[in-house]
Amino acid sequence: MAVINIRGDIVGNDDKWIYDWFDMDATCPRDVTDAINNAADEEEIEVFINSGGGSVMAGQEMYSVLKQKKNVTVIIQSMAGSAAGVVAMAGKSKISPVAMIMIHNVSVCGASGDYHDMQKHAETLKQMNTAMAAAYTEKSGKSLDEILKMMDRETWLTANQCLEYGFVDEIMSDNQNQQYVNSYSGMWLTEEIRAKAVKEKRELENKKNALLEDLDFRPKGEKQ
Repeated sequence: MAVINIRGDIVGNDDKWIYDWFDMDATCPRDVTDAINNAADEEEIEVFINSGGGSVMAGQEMYSVLKQKKNVTVIIQSMAGSAAGVVAMAGKSKISPVAMIMIHNVSVCGASGDYHDMQKHAETLKQMNTAMAAAYTEKSGKSLDEILKMMDRETWLTANQCLEYGFVDEIMSDNQNQQYVNSYSGMWLTEEIRAKAVKEKRELENKKNALLEDLDFRPKGEKQ
């Protein structure tokens, strides 16, 4: 059985190294596709989710990749929020009795421009809401209008509510012996943080290269 862990922020492939640099949990689409490609044909795939969400497009890609597989079981261990909630709709699903799903509107960070630009941003966000809602309607059978209203008021759902609304197929029982993790936190990757990570990485690489140049690679036993 192949296992895919979706933990921490959902991020784009190009940003994943920054989270690795800070030793923070994050998952990118490449993590999912690599795990699928390494799995044997027809091998069962279990996807464990504990994530508050993140990048809309990265979440959409994960959902689409997993949705193509017929043998995927999603297990929500603690939180499937926002983009992670969309990923959770990609297959048969189980939820811990202490876990939750959260759905809300898409938001944008760092928008700039005049009022024309803001109007365009608003229309784009509405379209992205509709795109994200499609995953919930397909899974639950609820109407698009129902899902959009739930997103608009930011809805937090307990395990029982997730089952009632059709967002999951079952609630995990005690004898399934799963380890639950309660972590709802993340790092919003701003341009400032990205620049700092790039700078620190470059400085460390320069120090490493300087150290390698200064190293004396004499054979063992040879002394100066």
